[in-house]
Order: sequence, then C-alpha cells, then structure tokens
Amino acid sequence: MMPVSLDLPVRAGEASQLADLIFQFAEGRKVDAALRRMLESRATQTPWESMKVLWGSLCADPNANSTYYVAVDGRTPALLHIALSSAPASGLFPGPVLIGRMRTPRGLEVVVNAIPFTASNAEHVLTFATQVDRSLLPGPQGVETLYIAANADPDTAFAQFRAIQRKYGLSVAAYSGPAYEALYGAIRHGWREGFALSGEDELRSRTTIDATAMSDEALDDRIDAARRAYGRAFDIDVRFDAPGSFTKPAVLGERLARLRENGRPVQVAFVEIGLDAARPYPERWEQMAGWPEDIVSNVQWKAAGKTLQELRQRVEDLQVAARQHGAVIGVRGYGSLTEPVLEAIGSGANRRLWFELGDGLSSDRILELAGPLR
Repeated sequence: MMPVSLDLPVRAGEASQLADLIFQFAEGRKVDAALRRMLESRATQTPWESMKVLWGSLCADPNANSTYYVAVDGRTPALLHIALSSAPASGLFPGPVLIGRMRTPRGLEVVVNAIPFTASNAEHVLTFATQVDRSLLPGPQGVETLYIAANADPDTAFAQFRAIQRKYGLSVAAYSGPAYEALYGAIRHGWREGFALSGEDELRSRTTIDATAMSDEALDDRIDAARRAYGRAFDIDVRFDAPGSFTKPAVLGERLARLRENGRPVQVAFVEIGLDAARPYPERWEQMAGWPEDIVSNVQWKAAGKTLQELRQRVEDLQVAARQHGAVIGVRGYGSLTEPVLEAIGSGANRRLWFELGDGLSSDRILELAGPLR
C-alpha cells in the first residue's frame, strides 16, 4: 500500500492541473526539448503556488504508456510520477508518497505520487538516470572543447552550464565527484548534451591518474587497467607534476609522446603554471621574487616585463606540446585568480582546456569564469 502523507510536498489540486497539462500536450507525442519548452510556456498561464516545475526533467516512462516523470521544488524537492489510473504501477521507486488519485480539469482520472529527490537521494537519482532517461548519462567528450569542472553543489553547477550554453553557445559541463551528485544537477536542468564525469564511480566517463610519484611502468599499468575495465572510449587524464612545481613544455611533450607511442594516449594532461590558492598570480614583474629564473628572465626580456603576456605564451607552448600528442592541458584554478589572469590562460589554451574549480571557486561562479576563459 502506498503511504499517504498529510504533509504533502505539493498540493493535490496543483498536481492535478500539472497532470492535465502534461496529458493534454504530451500524450501520443515524443517528449523532446521543443515539447518541454512549449509546456513551460503554457504553464506560465497557470502559476502554481506550492511548486516550481523543472520542465527540463520531464520525460515519459520508457516501459509504461501514459506515465510521466517530472522534478519539482515543493515543500521539499520531489520527483512526481504522473500516470493515468489505468496505467500499470511502477516498482522502480519504492515507497512513494501518494499525492492523490484524482480527476483533472479535463476529466482524466490520474494518480500522482511523489518520490523524494534531493542530491542525497543517490539511489533514486541513479535509478532515474539509468532506467528512466539514459540520455542524461555522462560520456566521453573528446578534446575539442573548454571544460569547467565543478566538484560541489551540482544543482547550481548545471544551472550555470545551461546559462553558459544560452549566452555563449558553449557546452562546458564537467564534474569531478560522485556520479549521483552530477546526475542530480543534470536531471533537474535537463542536461542531455552529454558531460564529462571524473571520479571513482562505475558511471564515470574519465579518470584522473596522479602520476606525480609514479614510475613510468606503474603509470602504464594504471592506464592499462582502466582501459581493460572501461574500454578505449574511456578518457584518461594524468597529473604529472606536483603543486608548486612548474611544467616544462618539452618535458610534457616527451611524457605524452612516450605514452602515445606505446598505445596509451591520454586526453588531459594537468599542468602546473604557478597558480596558488594563497596568493594572486603576479601581474607585475616586481612581484615575481622567488619565481624560477627562466620564467623571470622570459618576463623581463621576451615579454617586456609583462607577466601575463609571458603566462599566455607559456600556456600556449604547453597546449601545443599537448595537442601534438592528442591531448589538452588541464589546470586547477583558485579564488585568488583575477580576470586578466583567466584571460591569459584562456587565450593561451585557445578554448581547449580542462579548468577545475579549486579552493575559493564555488559553482555559482562558473558563468563568471566562462567569459574570460573562452
């Protein structure tokens, strides 16, 4: 028996109106982006007080006719299961809360259930993505794009990814962390364009290998193990240098060449370029005390004292070394970064970059970062 809660996440009357709208326009049609946009536009004519409907999440049950799912923000975030009363019950989500068995304004008899759906409901999120709408799953993305990889607050992150897509026409979505977190954000914002997921889950599309203390043989073994487990399409990223060091283009090229020649190409090579969580990147030559002599010399003599011009050229040289072997560079950024420094990095990388949010950079700054990085 379904539990009936006296403290429902949404009002039964508004759930009935929502069901009526969905069945009026979605029944018998393919649920695609155009239909979702049309329903969202129609819904503005009937504003609901108890819930905000996240139309990007709307999908039809692939195994049951006349059955739909949509995420809403009500008293608590929920996934609504909306079906004609004649449709078979679903066992995908145990213990749903019954909102009501009711007639819609057009006279349809429907059943609406609410399923708890927050970033911590890992089982529900994974069930939805793997058994209801697999178009939301991550996948290999290649090396022809800019990634901005969030590692927390997935709902905000994917809202920012959507805003970047609308403003700049770019798909920069990437996440480092548990799959259920990333998928939660992707579901709520209807992100079906694919995204890069780095982590330890089975659903990940890539992994990052920390090779800072590894021998060549150990790195080869790690890459081979990942390829055996996940296939050739799985993306491999490698971190060669420890924080505080400086990656040399020639050395990076030699490392990547060895891997590629041995049949172990990687997609992202993380580089160290002098970014520091504790202090801003020096924007004047006089601020470079303690920096490596070769970099200071290049700033003074090749870049006419302009530190950001030298940074842009160094990033470009690293990118050229990586691109020669089928990879792009990756950096971890921090809250200490200024817009001119971001512009220098983005210009040098030429819009092909894995940019990971480090200390001091929260998910709500992704759109702000995309402007200078692109």
